[in-house]
Amino acid sequence: MMFRLSSISGAALAGVCAAVFATTVAAQDAATDIGTLDKEAAEKAFPAKPPYSPYAARNFPTRPYFGDTHLHTSYSMDAGAFGARLGPKDAYRFAKGEEVIASSGQRAKLSRPLDFMVVTDHSDGMGFFPQLIGGDPGLLATPQGRKWYDEINSGKGAEAAIDIVTSFGKGQMPKGFPTPGTPAYRSAWRETIKAAEEANEPGRFTAFIGYEWTSNAGGNNLHRNIIWRDNGAKANLVEPFTTLPPLGSPNPRDLWKWMAMVEEKTGAEILALAHNGNLSNGRMFPIIESFNGKRIDREYAENRTRWEPLYEATQIKGDGETHPFLSPNDEFANFERWDKGNLDLTEVKKPEMLEFEYVRSALKTSA
Repeated sequence: MMFRLSSISGAALAGVCAAVFATTVAAQDAATDIGTLDKEAAEKAFPAKPPYSPYAARNFPTRPYFGDTHLHTSYSMDAGAFGARLGPKDAYRFAKGEEVIASSGQRAKLSRPLDFMVVTDHSDGMGFFPQLIGGDPGLLATPQGRKWYDEINSGKGAEAAIDIVTSFGKGQMPKGFPTPGTPAYRSAWRETIKAAEEANEPGRFTAFIGYEWTSNAGGNNLHRNIIWRDNGAKANLVEPFTTLPPLGSPNPRDLWKWMAMVEEKTGAEILALAHNGNLSNGRMFPIIESFNGKRIDREYAENRTRWEPLYEATQIKGDGETHPFLSPNDEFANFERWDKGNLDLTEVKKPEMLEFEYVRSALKTSA
């Protein structure tokens, strides 16, 4: 039987076309200029649950940066005596991934460059070791200076380093020891700043300016790394605050006053990063201050919060988060433990000291 197309109604024609189209799609995927549409692709385009972007509306940083906020060079008296021969400039080169000749004479290079670093040579005696190893006549004219010089040059640098740290803790450093205002000290500080300025590459590597305030009264470690947010123009306006009177003080309260003065005078922004409370023999996070024998007050708490927003919880001289005595149920509390005594081991550790040395306890006592 033959039918003329014109005799088929519009509705019937539409039904026939739809059936033919459906049959064709079922038999063959639809190819377009932007890809092939099949059932799986169509379901992805119209999912049951709406898709989302994990980055939409995200307003916090998500990339971790790796660096070092505590590094010593030959400018630090202890590091120098222990064998460090590279200065700040070489330290920043190494941090940025360049190959250097290490103090041991070996070629050395990081597997991955750091994102940031700050050289934090000790405040007291900055530049002392290059001065000593260079045979400064003034230092060698003193019994201590001559003794240390001879020990270092005869392979007894470790003995010299321990003696230097102990002598410093007792406030018994030789005449000619670099102090703020002297040419040797000023030169070391300016070279430290210059090295950071030359190494800094915004967007690639951040070289902070800083130093370590080396409070070590009685051999008890209260060290803080002082770090500038700013460039050398502001850091050059002052010299580091030291710990030996009359130019300096080992009391953190005096450090905080100095930091306030620096910000007011220069417009800089700085912070203090304390570390190794485990070597303070109960003085890092006190309830009773060791310098005046009084209970900490509101002023102490507010200033510490203001100037010390961070804490260096672990490093080569022992972990500072907690201790098995304080956290007996924490299997990690014994990690990298160093609890024999204070920094120079002139006073042994006692259990009652531990509560005031570790970060976790400090958060409980609000010290």
